Amino acid sequence: MEDYYKMFIDPRRTIISFDMACTLFWEPGCKPDYHSRVEIFKKITEITRSRGYMVKYEDNLYELYGRLWRETRRKGPRRELWHKYVLAKMLYRLGAEIDHVFLEEIYNYYIDESAKLFTILPPHKYLLQYLRGKGYRLILTTATGAHDLPLKILRNNNVSHYFSMVFSTQLIGIPKSDHRFYEEIVDVLGVDPGKIIHIGDSLEHDVYAARKAGLKTIYYGWRTQCRASDPQPCITDLLDLLHLL
Repeated sequence: MEDYYKMFIDPRRTIISFDMACTLFWEPGCKPDYHSRVEIFKKITEITRSRGYMVKYEDNLYELYGRLWRETRRKGPRRELWHKYVLAKMLYRLGAEIDHVFLEEIYNYYIDESAKLFTILPPHKYLLQYLRGKGYRLILTTATGAHDLPLKILRNNNVSHYFSMVFSTQLIGIPKSDHRFYEEIVDVLGVDPGKIIHIGDSLEHDVYAARKAGLKTIYYGWRTQCRASDPQPCITDLLDLLHLL
């Protein structure tokens, strides 16, 4: 472990990259059987009808939205989708021929309500404060489908000032499971990829893709509890990061 990070002696020359959802921030979607957004989609239907649009009945709008997201991704090239586009597709599928002005209203409502679901634990906020105090440069990476969402989450939790940049898949236009996402970050920052340590809870989106781009990684294995087969180093508590730097 010491040999792995012995090059990161000077925090001023090290960039620490955090995954957002289910790493730094917790939201109900971190568990596979959540339904936290069901109410958001019900409200979207109510708002749409209140504006005079006809909306077909759908038993579970959240499931419909998920199906449209997956269908759109399968049909098109490998790319990052945008919530605004899939929301428009969903409403038109339901018979509501909305215009761009109303789409903007619905999109803003969706982002505002979704952002409220994300919270940062006090120990994680302490971690950010400690790392910035030591001189590390912090960046945030996220696959949210809307660059507005992480910015609002950071503001809601009063942690925007800890990060020098936020790299979302919508901003870059490449899925996070694609190593080119991380290569773009390296290109923007103009640094050696080995000077970036990326921490995340997904093997596909955080560890494998980032390592292929030349970044160092730390696997936040709260899902797997750091099995022997998991990439090393692996931690189950983000504060354990302090023992690796």
